Amino acid sequence: MANKEDHYSNSIFGLNDTKVQKGFTLIEVMIVVFILAILAAIAVPSYRHYIVVNAERDAQARMLSLQVELERWRSTALTYKGFIPQVVDSDGNTDYSYADTDTDNTIINVPTSSGDDYTYRITLVDGETTSTAKSLVTDPGVDNATGRSWKMVAVPNPDRYIKKGNNIMLTSSGIRCMSTSSIAISAKDCGNGTQIW
Repeated sequence: MANKEDHYSNSIFGLNDTKVQKGFTLIEVMIVVFILAILAAIAVPSYRHYIVVNAERDAQARMLSLQVELERWRSTALTYKGFIPQVVDSDGNTDYSYADTDTDNTIINVPTSSGDDYTYRITLVDGETTSTAKSLVTDPGVDNATGRSWKMVAVPNPDRYIKKGNNIMLTSSGIRCMSTSSIAISAKDCGNGTQIW
């Protein structure tokens, strides 16, 4: 009889009522938020690194494409002088020009764009190392030394997410290097801390 009384008194006070818990406890929510924060801390830097490396690869591919175009030009003109790069716009149309904003005929934007909407800017100049960069698009009678070699330097856009990318150099003499420090267009190599690409 004691068991019946205990059961009766427990049910009156709600001790044996089994209720289903609905929702989440604060601890469970905090654990989920903590796990998401760890995943975000890993994923965001990895994604940024992927973006930087992808932009560098695009610039390198464009530089190698320009190298092929330059050699094709030289095979017919017997000089690099007068070279104008082939540019394919966003509609797939082919044009031959340098960047729209470039009056010196030395700049190629990657990807092809006008203004400051680029990830890398390639400067293509005559390969003779001087303090001032000479364009390959010059009057043939001006300088007989112009057009024997070329040099390209690609610099990331400082106003875009790519600003921590490498500066990249490619020359007609076979130099292929990149560096986190800036590369002057008159430099003979990438300087300290360089990598070969």
